[in-house]
Amino acid sequence: MPVPEDIAATLLAERLPLTAFFASVTRDFHLAEDVFQEMCVKAVARADSFETTAHLMNWARLTGKNRAIDILRALNGRYVGLSDEMLALLAEEWPEKSRAEAMQEALGQCITQITPNNREMLRLRYFERRNCSDVAAIMGRKIETVYQALARLHKTLGDCIRARLQTESAS
Repeated sequence: MPVPEDIAATLLAERLPLTAFFASVTRDFHLAEDVFQEMCVKAVARADSFETTAHLMNWARLTGKNRAIDILRALNGRYVGLSDEMLALLAEEWPEKSRAEAMQEALGQCITQITPNNREMLRLRYFERRNCSDVAAIMGRKIETVYQALARLHKTLGDCIRARLQTESAS
């Protein structure tokens, strides 16, 4: 996951949970936002050092927590927030898999269930970022057919993702 754009997208998708975690340290939402922004800049600068999304998220929580404590110490001369034990407990209980990561995994599984033809259409449209008229021309279809097929695929994949997430949360 070494692409800076992927790092930024992942962190932005997890902005609220990360900021809430940092706010639990700072007890100040605005300061937590500042910590989040600084952590994002650092993460993008070292994008090639992250092996997985989980690695990135663990690094983000630890780096943000440490930065929040440093800022509080600089402001007040000492840190009077949550104890190290409480912060460690929060870090342990924090979900290992983010919602965005769970959705991405579910999408990957759902894509394997559609036809190769539909996978090709998705690849052209979203991975190669071609417009629908290009997809229609490449696949030898009418543009209206591509629009209808993509609409059906969006619904099918959305239903599949929701079902997988619901099954996962129930277990």
